[in-house]
Amino acid sequence: MDPDYLKLWLETFISSYERCLDVDFEKLEEVPPVLTLLPDNILQVLRHQLLQCVQKASDGLEPEQQNLALLLLKFLIIICRNLSNVEEIGTCSYINHIITMTTLYIQQLKSKTKEKEMADQSQAEEFVRHALAFCESLYDPYHNWRHRTFTGNIPESFFPLFQTHFCLNDCK
Repeated sequence: MDPDYLKLWLETFISSYERCLDVDFEKLEEVPPVLTLLPDNILQVLRHQLLQCVQKASDGLEPEQQNLALLLLKFLIIICRNLSNVEEIGTCSYINHIITMTTLYIQQLKSKTKEKEMADQSQAEEFVRHALAFCESLYDPYHNWRHRTFTGNIPESFFPLFQTHFCLNDCK
């Protein structure tokens, strides 16, 4: 598939479902999107493209490849909002590729000097934020936990997990 055509198709698709991409976790989208039929083998093509991005990421992605990786991630977030797609996405290597890319971006962000920090971290930060939204859309496509946090109905048995002595001190 022509990479320019793929990028154009992804941009068009994503613009149609932009409302499903809440990476700030501020909206409660109750109804998943009604998706149009996807082209045959699109998931395999996208998995291959994502794998290529992962393989090139360790050497440093060019801005165009970073953009493609982000478009692929946004596409996956959107289609995971439809529960019928979650199982296939969850059983394939998408999550591994996304976690690998996210890890590389986080390492990149941690290693930046103060001078370079403002110049080129926005793409990495945006990918990491979308990766978190992808995990939410994959493991909680109907935003049950988000709904609970908005309404304040988090089970009390869950609160001890947020205690600072539990793990957070080691993670600093």
